[in-house]
Formats: sequence, C-alpha cells, structure tokens
Amino acid sequence: MKLSFISDETLMDLRTNYEFYKEHYHNKNNDWFNEYFREEGRVIESKIDFDMPEFNFDNDYAVSDRMNVKIIYDAMKHLTVSQATQEKLWSGLAHLQFRDFTYYRLNNELKDKKDQRINTALFFKNGSKRSLFVHILSRLWWVGYMTYDESNPSNPYWLTDFFTEKDYSARAVVFFSSNFTSNRNITKGILKSIIKMEKRGIQIKRDHFVQANKYLNVVGGAMILDMLTMAEVEEMIDQYLIKYYRLEAVRNHEDCTSIIR
Repeated sequence: MKLSFISDETLMDLRTNYEFYKEHYHNKNNDWFNEYFREEGRVIESKIDFDMPEFNFDNDYAVSDRMNVKIIYDAMKHLTVSQATQEKLWSGLAHLQFRDFTYYRLNNELKDKKDQRINTALFFKNGSKRSLFVHILSRLWWVGYMTYDESNPSNPYWLTDFFTEKDYSARAVVFFSSNFTSNRNITKGILKSIIKMEKRGIQIKRDHFVQANKYLNVVGGAMILDMLTMAEVEEMIDQYLIKYYRLEAVRNHEDCTSIIR
C-alpha cells in the first residue's frame, strides 16, 4: 500500500474553510468526505510503501495511546524526519487512510463540537515544533521516533513504555517542545536518568521532565549540547536531579534517603 497525502491547496481549503465544513466532521459524514476527496488534485499518492497499521481502539485512551505509538512507528519507521514534519502528510492520513482512527480518537470532541481541539488535532495550529506533538497522528510517530532505542534490540520500546505509562499527551507537549529535545541522544539520556529515579522508589511527575529541560536550557548557553553522547547527558541529569530533589526534600522536611542512595 502507498501512503496518501493531500495537496497544499486542499490542506489550505480544509484549514481556512473549516467553519463551512465542520458539520461534516461532527456528523462523521463519510459520504461527504469521500466525495470531497474524489475531486481531481485533492489527493496525492506518494511513492512511500507501508503496511496499514491495525490501531488499538481501547475505550481507555491511556491504553490505546501507549499501544498506538508502537503500532504507527512500526508501520512507518522508514519515514524520513523531513517527511514526518509535513502537515499535509499527517492531516491527509487523518482525513483519508486513518479516518476511522480520527473518528475514534476525537469521538468526544466531535460529539461535543469542540472545534478548537478538532482543529489542533487535525491541523498544525501550534507552531511547527509543538504541533508535531499535539496532532493526534504525528505525535504517535514522533514519540515513537524520539524514544525508540536501537541499542536495546531485545526491547527497543522500553523507553517508550516508560514515557507513555501515564499523562502521555501532556508529557509529550512539555518535554518535546524545547529545541534541544529534538536530539534523540539528549532525549534518551534524560529518560534513562529519570528511570533511575523511579527505580529508587521516587514517584515520577511531570516536574521531573520540566526540571531536566530547564537545566539543559541553562547549560546549553555554555556548551553545545548536540555534541554530547547519550551517556554524558544521562550522567549530567543524574547529578542535577539528585541535587535538586535532595534540596527540595530538605526544604520540605522530607526523607531524602531514596534520592541520595
């Protein structure tokens, strides 16, 4: 099967004229969409082969999102970074070959006519970087891409499992919105460090990701982060987080034994 995407003109039409088309989204009107995309020039078939993924449609999005990161990345691992940043690809898939997934993942929003979220879920409305982790399809691929660990062939998704175990969509937006987390070595170094804290019995919260980002943002002014290896990033974050949370524990008069260990 070949990946299909929509033309630039079609993307612009859907984005700018959403108000005129929104009832068809709300009603999940396949007849209208099929007729719309039948018009010549609206759909472009790429030369990219892929196997149609079998998405997980669990009632609990926390379950299905975690599974679907792996499912979509396995099916489309061969995409280049350049291809995977294109709105017309992800918006096209959301309207065409993956439309059933769109209906499933936006079921509540479509039913309640939450047009703002429908727009950000289907189109890049949050800037080029942030949108990749807000769009319902591209965020699955990008979280898979950023957390896939080739150095662990027995379970290359072990970092993915950790990252998506809870609060996945919010974590993705917070964690991947900074420029330096575009580097997979940095991303995986941070995650490996945070996993160590979890193994010490520390409950991992969004703040752990925020603090790691803040720290690297500061250090990035004094060194070229992209030159660091995964192990170097991991060690830097180890030292910073231990120091930071030890001080926080002291301030709050909490036991910091697990942090120091």
